[in-house]
Amino acid sequence: MLRALPLFVALSLVGPALAQDIVGPGDIAVDGAIGRCRGTGPEPGLWACLAEAGVPAGGIAFARRLAEDPVIGGPGLMIGFAETGAVDLAEVLFPFLANTNEQTLFVNGTAGVVQPLALEPQTAGDRQTQAILAAHPQAFPSLRLAVVGHRAAGARQRFVASDMVTDGCRACAVVAMALTAYQFDAGELSGVEALGWIPPALADDEARATALATGDVQALQVALTLRGYEPGAMDGQPGETTTRAVQDFLTEFCLRVEAGLGEAALAILAAPPPYLDPPPCQHRERDARNE
Repeated sequence: MLRALPLFVALSLVGPALAQDIVGPGDIAVDGAIGRCRGTGPEPGLWACLAEAGVPAGGIAFARRLAEDPVIGGPGLMIGFAETGAVDLAEVLFPFLANTNEQTLFVNGTAGVVQPLALEPQTAGDRQTQAILAAHPQAFPSLRLAVVGHRAAGARQRFVASDMVTDGCRACAVVAMALTAYQFDAGELSGVEALGWIPPALADDEARATALATGDVQALQVALTLRGYEPGAMDGQPGETTTRAVQDFLTEFCLRVEAGLGEAALAILAAPPPYLDPPPCQHRERDARNE
């Protein structure tokens, strides 16, 4: 299945000026701090314990900010960070939560902190999603969101997150993968879109790579969607929207558009997530603008 986002090292990317800079890679909590301080309870001894355990002051301030947030409402320690532009990603461990104790948050935008779990949209109305629901009426997303893709275009950032859809309980069989897009413009959240549920055969990295090699259009649409491109509905039907997304992909990865989806392009598309680094040609353009 799609892999959870590994954010244990900072990713370097030149992007728009930060709307806020409340947390960064230097604020990552040291190993062992959670285990040492979990028994102190949420407050007030937690802060002193974290300081004694060597957690940076910025990391403690971030934990306190989360505890005071009316939506999040609990302290969380940052254990990973990825720099992606005006809005960055922080992997956070909430020591006093049960089922969702590890989450990825959007940070450093105009809002400071945005929790994807609080923004999950209604189930998409596409045919494939509805067919999965018809076959599994009790299916629901398990709220184990993983941000798997990011694409920037100017001041616009598009993040794509995956979530396992299970058949009636969190520990039940996985019957699909839900994909959701979160869009930010100049650091401000501007939209949340349910992209639809995809079957396990396309959610699995190896199976999707095999389908791509055979020219499967739906596998291509899923692969592009995961990277933040917008090929339209993931229904296996080719069209102008999918063609434009392919052209954008080829251009940003320094591949000849007129050559189409050759071996090099398919190899890139078949690589497993996460997809957080900027495409090479897009990165070069940004470097040139900042020289």
